[in-house]
Amino acid sequence: MNHPKGRNRKGKSRTAEASRTVRIKPMDPERMCGSGTSVTRLFKVEERLDDTRIHHLVFYDRHGWYCEHGRQCGAVKDVQKFTKHRTY
Repeated sequence: MNHPKGRNRKGKSRTAEASRTVRIKPMDPERMCGSGTSVTRLFKVEERLDDTRIHHLVFYDRHGWYCEHGRQCGAVKDVQKFTKHRTY
């Protein structure tokens, strides 16, 4: 059955969705931010959406997790999942 505007029954577009990959690299917060920093964890995140690359810096300090793009940035959740399963 044909649905309006090229959508399937669940409302999703029939076109291929963007392929998203994330690469997370732990960094030394004292080396990157200085000896007086309150940052205790620091990660460089490379997010790829098809041919587009977005770079993020995700921090953890006494205020919690945040990205240079804001607390609601998806890279924050990616790093939280990454750190949940690893010990340093």
